[in-house]
Amino acid sequence: MANEYELRCAVKQAGVDMLKENLVQGTWGNISIRLDENRMLVTPSGLDYITLTPEDMAIVDINTLEWTGPKKPTSERKIHAAILRDRPEINVVLHSHPTQCSIFASTRKSLPVMNDRMAKYIGGEARCAKYGLPGTKKITANTLEALKDRNGCFLANHGVFACGATVEDAFEAIRVLEEGCREYIVKTVLEKTGAKEFSDELLYSLFIKTIRTK
Repeated sequence: MANEYELRCAVKQAGVDMLKENLVQGTWGNISIRLDENRMLVTPSGLDYITLTPEDMAIVDINTLEWTGPKKPTSERKIHAAILRDRPEINVVLHSHPTQCSIFASTRKSLPVMNDRMAKYIGGEARCAKYGLPGTKKITANTLEALKDRNGCFLANHGVFACGATVEDAFEAIRVLEEGCREYIVKTVLEKTGAKEFSDELLYSLFIKTIRTK
């Protein structure tokens, strides 16, 4: 592992990169990186990724959740800590709400393996964790269950978690999920409508038709 300041810079850059790639919106989402076997660096709550500085990151004990730093860490720190406790091979965890992943998460389904990259970086189908209220033990337990033997999962109605041994691995995991969700959505809409070309309007009309028939 790199030294602490390098890791702080890596968290900062990960936030900026997620914003540039439209994998996060505004101040939503959060990032953690393992500092050592007992501690992690975590993004603070509600700060813009552009103005965020390496010094703003909180240090959180992954066993007790006690923290130090100038800014309060994200409220999702319980899930980040649980993942790092449960998966010693994982060093980086990303939580975000990319557009396609968020649409797919609302279906509460698993995303099948869409290509070889997804098989490599996710490790199989991406499951959807059962719904749980934010900050509860239930959502933490459900996330760990969905992530078993996987490097990415959806949270019902609530975006996605992606992780990896390195920042690059975690980024590839969230990228392939967003791309895979887009591919799945387009394929499903075209099959159900019989249309030859996809459009957001077509997706919306199918959605309205579906909920009206329920």
